[in-house]
Amino acid sequence: MHRLTCLLILALIGTTPAMAQDVEPASEAEVREAYGVFLDWLTAYRDEDYHVQWRLTDRRIRNWWPRERWTDFMRASRRHSGELISIEILQAGAIDAETLPCSERGHCYRPGVRYVFLMFRTRYENIEGELTEYAAMAESGEGWRFGGGNILNRPLGETSVIMTRTDESRYRRSFSQ
Repeated sequence: MHRLTCLLILALIGTTPAMAQDVEPASEAEVREAYGVFLDWLTAYRDEDYHVQWRLTDRRIRNWWPRERWTDFMRASRRHSGELISIEILQAGAIDAETLPCSERGHCYRPGVRYVFLMFRTRYENIEGELTEYAAMAESGEGWRFGGGNILNRPLGETSVIMTRTDESRYRRSFSQ
């Protein structure tokens, strides 16, 4: 996890505001808006209202994570990590999809989607020490929504990113909404 964090910080330092495929980067006001939606998403998790949390997740992720599967996964995350004791934002800003880290099996964030990157320092009830975690908020037709990341001390699996069209075509949709 620490290696990933260092790579993210180095990548972000070198990131320019220009976005791929003529996607306009999020403005400062939009970064604040995306962060506000993230806080709603996180509040839903803390309140164990996984349906609301799921609705605040991008629809392309919901296609791969039906509500029941999402709920089961979030409950498992809570059992494993315990309560989220504290969260401190370290960094927030617009980011290009190609700058975001690909998942452990190489699925990458979708170009052409506007993203806001949020990096946090977190502490959990059952985890010793602090963690550095991130969330990618995506703006893709429903307003800002959770678009992937490793927040809640659980990478949300291979389909937690808004996968590229190539990635999506490699997999038969095995779950239904």
